[in-house]
Amino acid sequence: MDFRNIAKDFRKQLGNCTKYTVDSIKHVCKTYGPRPCGDESEKRAQEYMMESLKEYADSVSRETYDVHPDAFMSFVPIAGTCVLGATVCNLLGAFKNKKISAASFGLIGAGISGIVGEFVLYKEILDPFFKKKESGNVIAVRKAKGETKRRIILAGHTDSAPEWTYTYKLGSNGVTTVAGYAVAGLLYTMITSGIILGTKNRTLAKALSLGQLAFVPAYALLYKFTDSKNYVEGANDNLTGCYISAAVLKFLEDNDIRFENTEVIAALVGGEEAGLRGSKAYFKAHPELGNDGVETMFFSIDTIRDEDYMMIYDKDMTGMVENDPKASLLVQKAAKKCGCDVPMGPIPLGATDAAAASQAGVPAASFVAMDSTPARYYHTRLDSGDNLVPETIEKTIEITLQTVFDFDENGLDG
Repeated sequence: MDFRNIAKDFRKQLGNCTKYTVDSIKHVCKTYGPRPCGDESEKRAQEYMMESLKEYADSVSRETYDVHPDAFMSFVPIAGTCVLGATVCNLLGAFKNKKISAASFGLIGAGISGIVGEFVLYKEILDPFFKKKESGNVIAVRKAKGETKRRIILAGHTDSAPEWTYTYKLGSNGVTTVAGYAVAGLLYTMITSGIILGTKNRTLAKALSLGQLAFVPAYALLYKFTDSKNYVEGANDNLTGCYISAAVLKFLEDNDIRFENTEVIAALVGGEEAGLRGSKAYFKAHPELGNDGVETMFFSIDTIRDEDYMMIYDKDMTGMVENDPKASLLVQKAAKKCGCDVPMGPIPLGATDAAAASQAGVPAASFVAMDSTPARYYHTRLDSGDNLVPETIEKTIEITLQTVFDFDENGLDG
């Protein structure tokens, strides 16, 4: 079903929704500023969002959960510390007693465990070692007229990220340059550890161990990889996802549209920048989702700015989690109806909240419009309310609405 045939003056209504989205994002940035997960600013911004959503939803609530927000990105300096320690062990092994080099494997293993656990698998490996805080998820429900047979959850995240130092200072290649330098050092140190333990040629062992010193600056750079004292406004990442989700409810209310059997939910979750903690908490608190006989779809909308880089992520969490093929295809078909040929592909690095849904067994799709190299505004102070692209926001609202209407008509087979 084409929603344009239902709504009166749909293009004007779409423009109103876009203005609502842009104005709301600018207000949140100006009034509440950066919103670290678990911070008072995040809570106050969520409370403001709740008041707005009450106009368009039948129920609005804030569900709280415990989180250790500083744990997620800590894997970067911890890994640097571990490899630096391994470097020292290899130097002592080469010049003193080669058995000392054996300890380097344990240190490297510890560093890799943090990387894989927190960043690759998004597990709470390091969380117990960091301060606990309280964050929350804002859940707005627009009920069906009759029996609920379908449910679509539109999601964005309310928290913002600490600034990525090298993206801001060096541009889009800053992160990959520093990370590549450090990874090269890790591999060199691993190889050196094995050679020092296995060779009888002490001259070679000493030379290789000294070669490690070339990578010490890389480990030092990791300590400034993120700036925990300076969080960004997160206008695009991801107030766009939050308010596009809210704008869909607004559109339905403004046009007096209520589906007969489809429930529409806007889930504005916290803690995405802390490792998907908010969306994980949401599915933990609602095990019935996907298991209560109601056909359910989760649609993550994240960082909507660059129309030329629109993408549907069919594989999430650095390619480790597969999002639902039917859900992804539904979004792609909706985009086509709106005049956009949006490709599917895996997320290059990181994850969206759709990964948490997929892991929970709920069919999910993820829609992003951002240069993934990454763009220079990504996780930097440039992601401000003055750096929005209303045209891309409007097009994404249109695609999201079409997805919702198609899902209402035919479910995931739409």
